Amino acid sequence: MPSCSLTRRFALQASLGLLAAPVLGQAQLPQFRTARYQFIELDPVEIMTPLSLQGLDGKPATARPVPGKVNLIYLWATWCPVCRITLPRFERQLADFRARGVEIVSISTDERDLAHVAEYLKRLGVRRLPVFYDRGGKVVAAPGTGQLLSNAEGLPVIYVTDRRGGVRGYMLGDADWASPAALALLDHVGTL
Repeated sequence: MPSCSLTRRFALQASLGLLAAPVLGQAQLPQFRTARYQFIELDPVEIMTPLSLQGLDGKPATARPVPGKVNLIYLWATWCPVCRITLPRFERQLADFRARGVEIVSISTDERDLAHVAEYLKRLGVRRLPVFYDRGGKVVAAPGTGQLLSNAEGLPVIYVTDRRGGVRGYMLGDADWASPAALALLDHVGTL
């Protein structure tokens, strides 16, 4: 009888191990939340499609994650009150983020013309932050392009990509991306 008991015990342990394997194989991202929003992890992770947009100079430009870096893809508009706070904050924090291996790619989804967007950024003192222009968010929200990014839930929205350009998740609203919880999330994504 001892061999029968041992066999059952082994079978039970083996089956529990198989059930746990998918959970253990996929590391969950650290939590990051504000009073109103939380970082939403996306599963499966898909690669961000490069976006054919315009630069602030009006010339065609391609917005894509910087390879080998964690990226914050920031969708915003001039009418967004939170964006008036976040854009200058990102401008001030840009060097610190880059020192951590994090890039910021900002995309204006304004209905207003490019000159209005450029003047708005000038008034806010935003000069170094990489900015792309997608009038009305038409490219970002275009159906059938396979694009994961969307401003349908509101603005601002920030998507986080890993070093290979995989979209790991997103967060709506104002958030301090230099907070310890946010940096823990970004550092973890940098290891994936």
